[in-house]
Amino acid sequence: MAKKVVVVGGGSGGLVAARMVQTEATRLGGDIDVTLISASEKHYMPPLWSEVALGTASPEETWAPIKNAERAYGFKVVVDPVKAFDLPGKKVTTEGGQTFDFDYLVIALGTAYGWSDYKGLDKYGYHNYSEEGALELKKALSTYKGKKVVFLVPELPFRCGIYPPEMAMNVRAYLENRGVHPEISVLYPADAIRMALGEGLDRFFKRRFKRHNIQYHAGFGKLLEVTENKIITENGEFEYDLLIKSPPSRLPKVLADNGLAHPGDPRWSVVTGPRFQHPDYDYVYLVGEHAMPPVGLLTAGVPVHNAAVIAGASILSDALGGYMIPSYGDTLCMGHSFESGFAGNCEYWWIPEEGKWGHACYTVATGPMVRLMKDSFYRGWLDALR
Repeated sequence: MAKKVVVVGGGSGGLVAARMVQTEATRLGGDIDVTLISASEKHYMPPLWSEVALGTASPEETWAPIKNAERAYGFKVVVDPVKAFDLPGKKVTTEGGQTFDFDYLVIALGTAYGWSDYKGLDKYGYHNYSEEGALELKKALSTYKGKKVVFLVPELPFRCGIYPPEMAMNVRAYLENRGVHPEISVLYPADAIRMALGEGLDRFFKRRFKRHNIQYHAGFGKLLEVTENKIITENGEFEYDLLIKSPPSRLPKVLADNGLAHPGDPRWSVVTGPRFQHPDYDYVYLVGEHAMPPVGLLTAGVPVHNAAVIAGASILSDALGGYMIPSYGDTLCMGHSFESGFAGNCEYWWIPEEGKWGHACYTVATGPMVRLMKDSFYRGWLDALR
């Protein structure tokens, strides 16, 4: 009888895991039945939302139909949000009333946003962490003629660690092209901009900030309130006339409602060990952004991709026997500052006594070619589903 693999989540983590298990099982002649359950019919590439905000991409360019994965990769796709997980009984139930049995379960549900967890943060400012948000930011930037732009990181860790400095440099170029020259500042709660990416990228961003006249304010401590024109922290106040904010990451509601919150920090999900497994059910893998910080990783697409590969290989090894399980791979992180780009590389190793991944990161390359590589990867990923 075929082994049943259910993957919950139609983002990059879910797609990578489902694709790997199905394509490798088919190649090896293994009897595995893969079903991916997505809450949305759209498979998004969220980094392209910054391009929407800057006017260099349309909303239609940021997604592809997740159903097309059936034709492209051979697994079944169900569009119906999951409502309940029965891990001991190995069942998943959707809001539409469908029930799916599984032998292996992969959960990759990204993160939710806690905008309302800080006073005024949900009311004031713009962001491009959704299609709607990107369009609102695009409108605000296209008419902006003010004097003070502030990028706010409310807390750590946060989604996509390079975003604020990357977008600050892009906004500087965008506004200067329109003849607008405001003061631009990045507010960061910690004492360094390293964002777990290492001293090499820390130095790189500081040099670029100096070159582009972007102020960096580190160590503001706790965010207390956001008003119509001011950010109030425990270590100072900062005025603005355009606020661009990053969202506080929170555990998706369906995971919190089903007892999957991490006991040490309910913003994240339970997860353990180098294979991203549930601590009590080793046939359950958690590879979404919600599972990265507890094992020392960033909440971003590249760590999720690596985690999904490890989960997929682990399932293949257990179900078919003899399949090699890779260690967590070195990662290349790419960003851009309008016409140019930058790439940083991180090496990882598992630290058993800490239950986390250690890492060392360094800058690899800068220049326009890196920007082209990044853009080609995102668009090529979506083109595979079109």
